[in-house]
Amino acid sequence: MDISNKDFNHLSQLIYSESGINIHEGKIELLKSKIAKRMRSTKIHSCHDYLQYLAENKDEIIEFIDTVTTNHSFFFRENTSVQKMIDALSLENRSRKRTFNIWCAACSTGDEPYSVAIQMLEQGLVFSILATDISHSVLDTAIRGVYSQERVKNVPVPVLHKYFQKGTGKKTGCVRVKKEVMNHIEFKKFNLVSDSIPKERFDVILCRNVMIYFDDPTAENVVNRLYHALKNGGFFIIGQAESLMSLDHKFKSVKNTPSTFQK
Repeated sequence: MDISNKDFNHLSQLIYSESGINIHEGKIELLKSKIAKRMRSTKIHSCHDYLQYLAENKDEIIEFIDTVTTNHSFFFRENTSVQKMIDALSLENRSRKRTFNIWCAACSTGDEPYSVAIQMLEQGLVFSILATDISHSVLDTAIRGVYSQERVKNVPVPVLHKYFQKGTGKKTGCVRVKKEVMNHIEFKKFNLVSDSIPKERFDVILCRNVMIYFDDPTAENVVNRLYHALKNGGFFIIGQAESLMSLDHKFKSVKNTPSTFQK
């Protein structure tokens, strides 16, 4: 598939304006594969015709952005920072029993908020989780709560048996998250770049492995918007491959805790 420089620039600007994701020239092959996927779905056979279809259909723009932003996740991913955060909340809870409000701000297919919820339950903490993502397809997966056994291979076996149901029949080889975990989580579609930050203030915000797709101005904007959504003393956790070093922000790094900051 050939894409002219003009079409590539048009598509990358569209993606940037809709999601904040920066698709540079080094990702042209990735962009081609995403276009090809949408062409198969829409049964359009030429790139030119698809670009024309995209320009005339707002719904297809949503589907296209959804395809571009979909990524792979799994349970208990980069879990050290989550464990340390939960340990800190547990210490705080000993002196003052309360409900902790958590926001998983780029929750993908739900692996992250379910992983956090399971570990919060194991510590006997009272909590609620808002889990958001720009992609409606990954949110559909998250709401169903059904995953391949490969996705839960990092979950300790006793925890797996306690919080998951084993699939049978057509669902053999899959597991389903139990209702007692699901009941703590609300899933919503949310654009980190453009949607209004919730009025609620959170004890913890996780925004992991999404800012790697942003340029610095966009990442800085997102980080500072999330800063205002945190309570004083609240924790902000990013992905291990991400950094705030090049950004202007007010967060303080938490010592001896990877990828974790505090307001």
